[in-house]
Amino acid sequence: MSLRNKLIVQYVRQFFGFVLVLLLCLTISMLILGTRVTNEQIASDLSGLSTTDIEARLIYGGENVGVNEEIQRSVESHNGWLQILGKYGDVVYSYRTPPELTGIQAPGVRIEQSQPSLDFPYRVKFWVVESRGEKLIVYYGTPSPGTRLLKLLVTTSMPEGGWKGKKDIQTAFSREKAWFAVYDRNGQLVEELNQPEVSRRLDLAEVLENDFILSHFDQTSRLTYVVGVPLSPDPAMGDADSSINDIVAYALRQLLLVLLLCILVAGIWYALRVGQPLLHMVNWLEQLAKGHYEEPVNRKGKKVGTTRSGKRKKSFAVYKDMFDSLQHLTTTLRMNEQRQRDVERTREEWITGLSHDLKTPLSSIFGYASILDSSPYEWGQREIREFGRTIREKAEYMDDLIEDLNLTYRLKNHALSMVKEPVEIVETIRRITVDMVNDPSAADHVIEFQSDTRTLTTEVDPKWFRRIMVNILANAIKHTPANTQVIVSIASRQDGGFVIEVKDNGPGMDEETKENLFERYYRGGHTQEDVSGTGLGMAIAKQLVLAHEGEIEVRSELGSGTAVSVMFPGQKSLA
Repeated sequence: MSLRNKLIVQYVRQFFGFVLVLLLCLTISMLILGTRVTNEQIASDLSGLSTTDIEARLIYGGENVGVNEEIQRSVESHNGWLQILGKYGDVVYSYRTPPELTGIQAPGVRIEQSQPSLDFPYRVKFWVVESRGEKLIVYYGTPSPGTRLLKLLVTTSMPEGGWKGKKDIQTAFSREKAWFAVYDRNGQLVEELNQPEVSRRLDLAEVLENDFILSHFDQTSRLTYVVGVPLSPDPAMGDADSSINDIVAYALRQLLLVLLLCILVAGIWYALRVGQPLLHMVNWLEQLAKGHYEEPVNRKGKKVGTTRSGKRKKSFAVYKDMFDSLQHLTTTLRMNEQRQRDVERTREEWITGLSHDLKTPLSSIFGYASILDSSPYEWGQREIREFGRTIREKAEYMDDLIEDLNLTYRLKNHALSMVKEPVEIVETIRRITVDMVNDPSAADHVIEFQSDTRTLTTEVDPKWFRRIMVNILANAIKHTPANTQVIVSIASRQDGGFVIEVKDNGPGMDEETKENLFERYYRGGHTQEDVSGTGLGMAIAKQLVLAHEGEIEVRSELGSGTAVSVMFPGQKSLA
C-alpha cells in the first residue's frame, strides 16, 4: 500500500475512533443526566415517571414484589399511598394505603377510583407493568385538594341559593389558591370566587381540556359546579420543578465541559499520535544537516520510534517507508563521509608523493644546471652531453606526469577525443608484451603471451588502446616481486568482442587496495616494495576502457595473485 493510502486509512480510522469515544462520553453523560433527573422526579412527584422507570424500581423477594426505599420515601413525603394490584384487582403490595382502600375490591370499583369523584378525594396515577410474565397495576394516590373543595362546595350548597358557611368556603379556597364558578341550567354564570375573569357562559371546551378544572352537575338543582386549582398547588412541587431545571442546566454544563475535555484530550492525543513521528523526522533531518549520521534518541538513549524489540511503534508504522528512506539516507551519508575522508587522506598522500616525484627531478635539473653555470670550471663535450641527457630525462618524466594529470581531468570531463581505426589487436598486444619483456624494469619477471585466435581486428584508438595495456602491464610488474609470472592472454567472444586478461601469481591485494585500485589519487599496490609513480596509471586505464565502451574488473586475494580483465564490446572485426 502506498504512503498516501496508508495516511488516508490511518486518519479515517483515528477520526472514527475519536467519534466513537465522543459518542461513548455523550452516552454516559446522558445516562447520568437521566438518572439524576429521574431521581429528582421521584423525590418531587412520582406521577411524572414512565412505566420503565417504575419497572426498574420494583424489588422481588421470592414470590413477593414491592418497591425500593426511594419510591417509599417519595410516597411518604407527598402524604400519598401506593398499591400493586394483580390484573383482577387483588392486592399484591401495599404501602400507606388509606383504610377505605384496604382489602380486596372489585375491578369495577378500582376503575371508578381511577377517575375523579366526589366520594374519592385522591388524585390517582397508575402504571401497567410487566412482572415475571404477568401484568401488574401500580396505583399511586395523593390527596386531591380540588376534589375536596368541589365536595365542600356541593354539600354546602342551598336550594334557595347561597352556601352554608360561606366564609369557611372562602377561607378554604383562598388557602388552596383555588377558585370556583357556578352555572345555572342554561349555562349562565350564577356565582364565582377568586376568578373575576371567568367565562360568563359555561365553556365546555375549557372545562374538558384543562386537567386543573373539576366539574360536577347536580341532578336536583340542575346547577353545574366548576372548581379550578393551580397546576402545582404544593409549593414543594414548584421547588421540585425548579430543582429539576437546575439539575438539567447543571448537567448540560457538565456535558459541555466533558465535551471540551474530550476534544482537548483527543486533540493532545492526536497531536502526539501524528505529530511525534513528524517531529522525529524533523529532528532526524536536523541531525543529518549537522553531520550527525545517526537516528536521534531520547534522554535514556533509546530510539524514539522503536519498541524494545526493535520494531516500529504503531504510531510510527504508517510512516515506515519514510523512516526506511531516512535510515537508508543516513547510512549512505555516513558511508559517503567515510569515503570522503578516505579520499581526502588518499589525496593528501598522493599530493605528498606527487610533490616528492616533482621535487626529485627538479632537484636534478637544478643541480646539473648549476654545475653547467659554474664559471670556474670548463666541462668537456662528453660531460655536457651526459648532463643534458639527465636533464632531458627528468624533464620528460615531469612532462609525462603533467600529461597524466591533464589526461585524467580530460577523461573525467569527457573532453578526450577518440579517433578510432581498425587495429589488429593480437599483434598489437603481442608487440606491447615484447616491449615490456625488453624493458629493464621487467628483467626479473617472467612475462608470457597467449591468444585463442591468431588474428582479431577491431576499431579502437591506437594511442589510447596502447596506453591501456602499458598501464596495466606496468602496474603488474611494478608492484610484484622478482620472478613473478605475468601472463597476458586474449580470448574472443561469441558476440564479436574480446577479453584481455593480465594475470600474475604475485602476493595479491587486500580489500582496501582492490576497492581503491582505480581511484585517481590512490597509490597502493601488491607490496610496499615500490611506491613510486603518480598513482594515476590504473585510473587512466579504467577511464580509457570506459571511453571505448568497455568494462574492466579486478580479481585478487592475498597470497593468490591478481587478475585484471578488460572486456571490449563486439564491433566489426576481421578474422
